Amino acid sequence: MGRHDGQLLKLEDRMRRSNVPGIGVAVIRDGYVEWSESWGVLEAGGLRPIDEDSLFHACSMSKMVTAIGVLRLVQDGLLDAESDVNRFLTSWRVPDNAYTNQEKVTVASLLAHHAGIVDPDGSFDVHNGEDDLPSPKQLLSGHTAYNSDPVEIRQVPNSRFSYSDAGYTVLEQLIEDITGESFSCAMNSLVIEPLGLKRTLFWDGQTVDGDYINARFMENVAAGHDKNGCLVKGKKWHYPNLSGAGLWTTPAEFAALTLEIIRAWEGSVASILRPDLARSMLTSYGPAPGVGLGVFLPDAAGTPCFFSQGWGVGYQCKMVSFPSLKSGIVVMMNAEPGKHQDESLVGEVIREVSKVYDWPII
Repeated sequence: MGRHDGQLLKLEDRMRRSNVPGIGVAVIRDGYVEWSESWGVLEAGGLRPIDEDSLFHACSMSKMVTAIGVLRLVQDGLLDAESDVNRFLTSWRVPDNAYTNQEKVTVASLLAHHAGIVDPDGSFDVHNGEDDLPSPKQLLSGHTAYNSDPVEIRQVPNSRFSYSDAGYTVLEQLIEDITGESFSCAMNSLVIEPLGLKRTLFWDGQTVDGDYINARFMENVAAGHDKNGCLVKGKKWHYPNLSGAGLWTTPAEFAALTLEIIRAWEGSVASILRPDLARSMLTSYGPAPGVGLGVFLPDAAGTPCFFSQGWGVGYQCKMVSFPSLKSGIVVMMNAEPGKHQDESLVGEVIREVSKVYDWPII
């Protein structure tokens, strides 16, 4: 299946049935991004097509990239993944209580959603765009409408899984404390620039590293749509926590990020991550099965596998990779289908490509 054989997916018909204006797909095979294709338009009713440079909102797939950045700091000796995170935090600290007296919160437990943080219902919803983006410290202190309760540990760390945007906000504050830079600037230095990515950024909808976004750079951004294919209000929604939901990228560049983990997992010294750190990232952590550091580890008939997925207002996406096969796929679309990735067009495409390449079906 070559680059233009993506037409075998017959996506145009499926997109019409699913009310999806635009979609992008990138496939990794034998250790390379073998092909990437795009279908549809940036905005429903418009004429400008989605192309390989079109940005999509990666939503919660941001967490995988944040994890790479954190592990880079571990690699540089600036962090210890298994030590009390309060050793490294300076602007805010995890409050001590009866739970932390039993076991301390670590970087690894935060990455794997096992830190004992339980996000309040309705927290970390989309940013309203009318006020400044809150700082990580404001979010952690409970001083915003996006997280009205101060973050504290509500169960013994490493005792159970609880998916937590607040936990990743702790990591966002940690990165800023250690580097002395804004989160987006630090992630550029740690991950994006070393990999030569030109269409990937953590974006708050307003600025990048203090400068207004170059309009030319941002004109090729896929607008968000609802499950009926209608443009969402404001076209592009943003979230208050960059570490958990602030990444904008292309399928091909997210595939390049994925490939970097694969290469490190295989033992390549050329990767920006050491092999042992990549392997820890793809090793089940804590009592909940299938949870790695910043990624998830599904059962794939005995074949090593990891995935990351995102779903926000106007967008949905997923990456699945098989490191021992040096293969994987990234699917991103500018529509929120109102159902899980496995039931939407995202899942359909992943299963179809998996059949073509004889990958396990997850």
